[in-house]
Amino acid sequence: MTNSATIAREAAALASQGDNDGADALYVKGLALFPEDARFANSVGNFYAHSGRSEEALELFTRALQLDRNLEEAAFNKAILLLRLGRSQEAFWLLTDSWTGHTNAKYWALRGDAERLSDDFSAARSSYDRSLTIEPINSRALTGRARLALECGDEKAVACYEEALAQSPGDPKLFLDYTQALVAAGRQSEALECASALVDQLPTWVEGHSLYAEMLWSSGNDAQFGSKFEKALLAHPTPELYLGWAHILSGIDRFAEAAEVLRQAHKKWPENRTILLDLCIALGEAGAGSEAEQLFSRFDQPGLAEWHIARCRNLIRIGLVDQAERRLFDLTKTKVADISAWSLLDICWRLKGDTRHEWLHGQTGLVREIALPLCSGELSNIQQCLLKIHETSAPPVGQSVKSGSQTKGALFARRDPELTHLKTALLDILNDYRAGLPKPDPLHPLLSKREPTWGITSSWSIRLFGRGNHAPHIHPKGLISSACYFEVPAEVSQQGGPGWLDLGAPPINLETGLPALFSFEPTVGSCILFPSTMFHGTRPISEGSRMTVAFDVTVVR
Repeated sequence: MTNSATIAREAAALASQGDNDGADALYVKGLALFPEDARFANSVGNFYAHSGRSEEALELFTRALQLDRNLEEAAFNKAILLLRLGRSQEAFWLLTDSWTGHTNAKYWALRGDAERLSDDFSAARSSYDRSLTIEPINSRALTGRARLALECGDEKAVACYEEALAQSPGDPKLFLDYTQALVAAGRQSEALECASALVDQLPTWVEGHSLYAEMLWSSGNDAQFGSKFEKALLAHPTPELYLGWAHILSGIDRFAEAAEVLRQAHKKWPENRTILLDLCIALGEAGAGSEAEQLFSRFDQPGLAEWHIARCRNLIRIGLVDQAERRLFDLTKTKVADISAWSLLDICWRLKGDTRHEWLHGQTGLVREIALPLCSGELSNIQQCLLKIHETSAPPVGQSVKSGSQTKGALFARRDPELTHLKTALLDILNDYRAGLPKPDPLHPLLSKREPTWGITSSWSIRLFGRGNHAPHIHPKGLISSACYFEVPAEVSQQGGPGWLDLGAPPINLETGLPALFSFEPTVGSCILFPSTMFHGTRPISEGSRMTVAFDVTVVR
């Protein structure tokens, strides 16, 4: 009589030969024959996870654990998949609610990953240490500890990566992260050599090419920064390489060039909807909004939220505001938390003189300027700490910063006592901000989240200089956004407000002509808080520097 183990082996053999349909049929047969077999359910879950059928895989891992709550292999597989899907909090709950695993190195390594990706950096550090105490060469723990060190600005990051690479020398992603650790340590020339070697060995790997191009561009080599990308496109033309190169070009505002790259890709792969969407976006940003709309109309993708957002942005640009408003309003009814949709809907309402704009962004208390509860000495200490970090920070690609540097990773993941002190002060003013908000409103994107627990979920610092400014933008993963000032140029008090923060002014290339709703003169020690649905940017400065700390607030468990 056939048993579940035999079916599992036969199905795995078919999958290894590339016969996924045959493997799937066998697995389905096995599930029908052995519905109470936890290990078999786990095996099928693994197959589905590797086949990209994530939700089915999660259901099977859950089923396996319901059948045998002590089957740690199923718990670990489910946690790994949840982490891969960006659901780190769920992975953390699974590992802490159901498992102790105090003698299992893999458990503590996975738990460290879940904690790190949930921004609980102290707990992650402890978990990785426990894993490595049990098994000093556990590759997951070594890799996680290295990534944590890089994110936290730990001076030991390079050494941690070298130790991890000793156990996983063939891991290109680990080697890529190692080059970023070298950059953070001020070892730019070594980092460039490593990145160059990496793309030479893996000429079709987009992530490696992107990092190398960004590093060259940030170092001022804007003449040759794309040479390896373009060489790879000629030798190994793939959709991924075309998309990657176009993304880099768009990230430095070379939209016309990006559009041309994507035109070529669209001719090669006309059915690739990712290429098509990126082409439409690049055309719109390059000023060819009518051509973009023709493509949007011809290849409409009604079920894809990203498609809707991009098309509505372009509809606003070409003056079809009523059509954009209808699409956006429908989208907010099905996906209330979509920050991008609300930000564009606000533009439509303002252009039409619709009073709902006042409900969204005009209510008293939604925008506040609050002084940090810090003395001048504390502010000075934080400023010096930030300046030191910016010494090894580079101009970012694909961000709103123009002529300036931006810190990498989560700023408040760092262990500098000055930053810990700043975060405590910011949490205090968030309580003040919450207390001053209007009453809860279940339909409002911010006020519907007025009562749940908030947390700072991303943080960074930006230093502008020369003709530096922030282009108008939003933070689509935030609930509340911010700007805290630690350095401002003397010219901020001059006519025209150089360096001022403007809230509510849409990007210029949307061609709306709408002015800012609020404008703030930057002052050292002040913090501006506002809904993440509100576009914000800064006016250019001409001399000196302007340094801020920014963070996003979201609902946490």
